[in-house]
Formats: sequence, C-alpha cells, structure tokens
Amino acid sequence: MTYQLKLQVPISEELNNKLKKKAKEVGFSSVNEIVRLLLTNFVNNNLVISFVSKLGFENSNIDNLKQIIAEGLVEYKEGKTKKLNFSKSLHSQLIED
Repeated sequence: MTYQLKLQVPISEELNNKLKKKAKEVGFSSVNEIVRLLLTNFVNNNLVISFVSKLGFENSNIDNLKQIIAEGLVEYKEGKTKKLNFSKSLHSQLIED
C-alpha cells in the first residue's frame, strides 16, 4: 500500500494565481505537478539548488574575479568541468561593470 503525504505551503493568492498561469503556459496541468517534478529531481540529484548573496566588490578585485570567471567558463565549455561554481547573474554583473 502506498501512502501519500500532503505537503501544504502557505503562499499568497497573488503568487498562487501567477503560478497557475505560468504552469499552464509551460504545459503543466497544475502547480502541484511542478512541485512534484521539482522535488523528484531534487532527491534524485538531477537538480542543484544554490543560494548566492549579492556581494559588493572593490574595484581592485573586479578584474581578478572577471579572470576567474572567464577561466571557469572556458573550462566548462571545453568539458574539463561539468559544474560552474558561480552564478551566471554574477558573471553578467561583473562583465557589465
């Protein structure tokens, strides 16, 4: 016999409406279907979640960070590594500065 646990996460009505609309736009039948997919992929190590804080950088460090990021992207594109250890938004922010 299979038991199902019901997960309840309180969210605002506004967020719920946006989630329902977005779910339908991308082909999901419900928000619950997205959550099941997300959780299944997370426990099967097919999804990595990371949290990145926005950091303030001194001008002297920006060039060094740009070089590190550029080298990381080259290694990733050449297949030397399978995981980027920095966020794309951080990369974009540093390149644009």
